[in-house]
Amino acid sequence: MSLKHNPRKIGYTFDQLFPLISSTLEAGVSVLLLGAPGIGKSTLAAKLARSMKKPLIDIRLAQKDPAELGGVYFPNRETQTLELFPPAWVKRACAEPCLIFLDELNAAVTKLHQAAAYQIVLEKRIGEFQFHPGTVVLAAGNREEDNAIVTPLPSALCNRFAHFEMRADVATWLKWAAANHIHEHIMAFIQTYGEEVLFAPSDEHSFPTPRSWEMASRVIAKTDDADLRHAVAACVGLPMADRFCRYLELYRQVNAEKIISGEEKIDFTQRPEPSFIYAVIFAVAGFLANTAVPDKHLDNVVSFITSPGVGPEYQILFLRQLRNRAAKLFARLKGVRDFRKLAQKIVNLRASLYPF
Repeated sequence: MSLKHNPRKIGYTFDQLFPLISSTLEAGVSVLLLGAPGIGKSTLAAKLARSMKKPLIDIRLAQKDPAELGGVYFPNRETQTLELFPPAWVKRACAEPCLIFLDELNAAVTKLHQAAAYQIVLEKRIGEFQFHPGTVVLAAGNREEDNAIVTPLPSALCNRFAHFEMRADVATWLKWAAANHIHEHIMAFIQTYGEEVLFAPSDEHSFPTPRSWEMASRVIAKTDDADLRHAVAACVGLPMADRFCRYLELYRQVNAEKIISGEEKIDFTQRPEPSFIYAVIFAVAGFLANTAVPDKHLDNVVSFITSPGVGPEYQILFLRQLRNRAAKLFARLKGVRDFRKLAQKIVNLRASLYPF
């Protein structure tokens, strides 16, 4: 994966960070990951733990009592000493290789929280309980510019970390969204308008982030149309909910069933605006992901992909949606001659973007 940066964008995307942080942790170096709230830091930690085959110990500093981090001391009458009674997670981190995810490291927490966190990071232990040599530490925190309460970390602690910063990225999030059953209405909306709607932090209680859009997706699936605007607003804020609902009016004009049955054809040269094309693509992809398509209609799927006005970038987007959300249908399409011809054409044009 290319790590070339847009000079106006700071940080790495989720997909770029995964191999970077994985190799850093495997080298035994602790990592501090900074990024705005709701951008996917916890999701990355969970994916890293699965990839490294290590249990994830998820510790949110601001939500923990100091005793849940550093344990408590109790008197041993026989030895006339104080002995540490450790939390269960400490015993696990000592007994087997784990990934300790120390979230909210730079939040405004107490000195006791900080002391325990420093011991975890600097010495890989709690008291006399030394962690397993294979246990690794990934810490995360917010940035000062994100209106989060942040306490500057001492330079000695900072110098023990490899530092990475995460940024929102539409293409990466859409790939994740397709694989995690995010509602096609939301994917179409974000594909159409990009980063300005995916991540738009504000001083309000609710605002758009990758996390809050995932929440909105779950809400949409359970909410009646009459309550949709208010339910979405509770997740991403009222201004963005209004914008989303206006887009949804356009999206719902698409009759995907008629398109796939061959009853309706679309000439996108008559409506070339991207918002309409994206709306149709995601509507049809969503329909196909949830519908059993008979063999007699497979040619209609190919006809739709090659409708007038659908360029290669839209074809690639549509086929990626099918591959991620309707894998069996995608495999069946490979038996259609015109589909194979289209796929080869796309490979020749953009092999790096669409690896078959």
